[in-house]
Amino acid sequence: MTTSLQRIALVLFCFFLNLAASQTKQIKLKLTSNPDTFNLNEYQSDLRPLSYTDNFIGIPELDSLKFHFVAMDYVQYAYDMYKDNKLEKTKALAYFKRLKIDTLALSHKKINQELIVLIGFKKNKQVLIADTNKNKDFSDEIKYEYNILPNADQALIKNYLPSIYKFEYFENKKIIKFERKFVLIPDKENEVSQKIDKKDIPYLSFLKFVDAWVGKAAGYEFYFSDFYAKSKFYVKDKNTNFSKDFVFNKQFKYSFNDTIAINNSNYTIKRQLKMDSLFLNPVKKGYVERFTIGNMIPLNYTFRDLYNNNFVLKDALKDKDFLLLEFWGTWCGPCVKFYPHIREFYDTNEKKINILGVAVDNSNEEVLEYVKKNNVKWQQVFMKLNDSNTFIKQLNIQAYPTIVLIDKKGQITFVGAGDSLSLGLIGKIIAK
Repeated sequence: MTTSLQRIALVLFCFFLNLAASQTKQIKLKLTSNPDTFNLNEYQSDLRPLSYTDNFIGIPELDSLKFHFVAMDYVQYAYDMYKDNKLEKTKALAYFKRLKIDTLALSHKKINQELIVLIGFKKNKQVLIADTNKNKDFSDEIKYEYNILPNADQALIKNYLPSIYKFEYFENKKIIKFERKFVLIPDKENEVSQKIDKKDIPYLSFLKFVDAWVGKAAGYEFYFSDFYAKSKFYVKDKNTNFSKDFVFNKQFKYSFNDTIAINNSNYTIKRQLKMDSLFLNPVKKGYVERFTIGNMIPLNYTFRDLYNNNFVLKDALKDKDFLLLEFWGTWCGPCVKFYPHIREFYDTNEKKINILGVAVDNSNEEVLEYVKKNNVKWQQVFMKLNDSNTFIKQLNIQAYPTIVLIDKKGQITFVGAGDSLSLGLIGKIIAK
């Protein structure tokens, strides 16, 4: 009798366990600010030149200054500016026509989202101040100062108290209010892709959010760095920390169409517009296994070289303790600039490490020509650019060059951007 009851109890336990696994799980989200959220947020919100002037006060004494602004939805912003007669009708209509915007889908009530920023220079300093309380007075706001000299230390960014950006966003016919923490950062490299006058380029700057919506469940952490309906999000083990190397963080990046494996069950993720909850929806559809730090890449993984011959990953390792995968392409300017650095690294460390170039390119011939011309010493794999390649998906390669270090067992020990800093870190790993 006891044995029968125990079997029944076990069956019921398994039934309810499976039932729980098959049900949607709700996880609370909290807007959080910590080192992980700081590192997670890229310099994603660029400031644009303000097209009108206003009666601003509280302006510090500067050698030169300009006013820029940021908005969360530039289409809605343009529509609001047009209705306020701050944007010419012909320019507004041309803008909406070019982007194929249906203005009926926009909010006809003005959305509060404009944040005006003063950007100026005083001797060797760049000054940035945001009018967060929107009173047109810059004297009662946090002032960010940066040294404009080359190679100036930017570590002080983390030392600033963040400012607060209060704004509204229109989605699914609803106006939603948000409040986020940020710091202002100059764009020293002028990397922003805007069609602006040359005189405005020195003033280009970024608004960097230092917070994110975070949820925790089953040993995992879920991060939403912004609130847009089609934006990406991050899922990582609670024991892993995000890095200031954005390429490292991308291995944990997902879209809402992806299937995510959590504790041997597959899910898709949805979140509420208010960003107060996310939902794990169980699914049975196929899952592409992710390879991240600590995971094992099978050593029998098959590749095809530039001469159309098959080989396995173990062959590329040969008798070395480490193998460095370099994801690159001949079309990629940073990849070409990185080649002399990785060549020097290989020449110095070839007794300890092999390199396998993963050329993601337009044609095999272009890669072969580059390899011969530059006397590249290490083996190459060819993968067609823009094709849906499983290996690229498994490592979630989204930037080039990216480098991935594996040991002789196939375990991933490093993921990062292809640059000298990453090579220095890898050098320390293989020296142990």
